[in-house]
Amino acid sequence: MINPYQIHLAKFFETITDFKHTSSRLNKILLKDVENYSSQESLYFSGTSLIICDWTGPTENGCKINYQTGAHKSIYKEIYPIEIERLLSREFGFAFAQCFEALETLLKDIIFIKIHSDKTFRDSLPDGSNYSRQSLKGRYDIFKLIKKAGGTKFKNYSRTNNYNFRFTETFKIFSEVRHAITHSKAELKTAKIPNNDYYRMLFRILLSKNELIGEKILLTFEYKTLDKLLIYLAEFGFQIFKILSEEDKYDWKL
Repeated sequence: MINPYQIHLAKFFETITDFKHTSSRLNKILLKDVENYSSQESLYFSGTSLIICDWTGPTENGCKINYQTGAHKSIYKEIYPIEIERLLSREFGFAFAQCFEALETLLKDIIFIKIHSDKTFRDSLPDGSNYSRQSLKGRYDIFKLIKKAGGTKFKNYSRTNNYNFRFTETFKIFSEVRHAITHSKAELKTAKIPNNDYYRMLFRILLSKNELIGEKILLTFEYKTLDKLLIYLAEFGFQIFKILSEEDKYDWKL
């Protein structure tokens, strides 16, 4: 029987692969650039100013008038390596956030198919809720539906797997990290990660360059961390695909 979840898993894998590829290239190019400007005789300066116009203000002979905002940035050779490290961390964080959102899309696509193809599952859901594809919410809302659809298999695979990654705890860390990147400039409130030994162990595995110390931490990424996280995201998505495929007796093997 054709697995209707397969096409969505393939799209998810393509997104992960694209970000792995471009992130690797960006890392190599910018680190090489730092190396090129490391010699004593090399020169480097880069500056940017923000100039805007007032859409509803006066014009000069029909032409817009530009204004200096006072916001500017200057990078000199001495701090260029630090700037590149910061830039790569930011871009790799954004890459992770985009791939997490691709995971959410995969979960929504799969659960939408499940709801509309499995009457027993649909009847087990609360009445009066809108389960159209565009109405499905992300983060913990979609994950609750996935857990329910996965039933006993979800619990068993979460309890026993090669990584010892419990699925709910892993998803929570993924979700809170993505939320911090997108909404708080990668500043994570440590209280968002439950204070117990398992969560702290899992957080260290997933984000080895970061420690849950203090009230807030600035999440930092380097390429090896991102590459590992993207593989974990891909594998997590595959586990969900596998569980629901087994539940519905579809072929799930790659």
